[in-house]
Amino acid sequence: MDHSRIYNDIITKRQKKPFVKGYSERHHIIPVSLGGTNSYDNIVTLSAREHFICHLLLVFIHRQNRGAHAKMLHAFN
Repeated sequence: MDHSRIYNDIITKRQKKPFVKGYSERHHIIPVSLGGTNSYDNIVTLSAREHFICHLLLVFIHRQNRGAHAKMLHAFN
C-alpha cells in the first residue's frame, strides 16, 4: 500500500475543495515536530475522520525513521 500517495491525495483534495460541512480540524501538512511551520500554506482543514486517517498514515510513512516514527506515534495517540 502506498501510504504517501493516499496521504497526498487527501491533502490535495482538501486544498482544492476545503471541508466546510460540520465539525472540522486543522492539520499541519508537514508536522511541526518534523520541521513544518504554522504558515497558511502548511495547514489544511480536514474532517475529523480524514484527520485521524492522515495521522495514522504519517505513522506508516515514517516507520523507517526511528525518531520521526516515535514523533508520529505520539501525535497519533
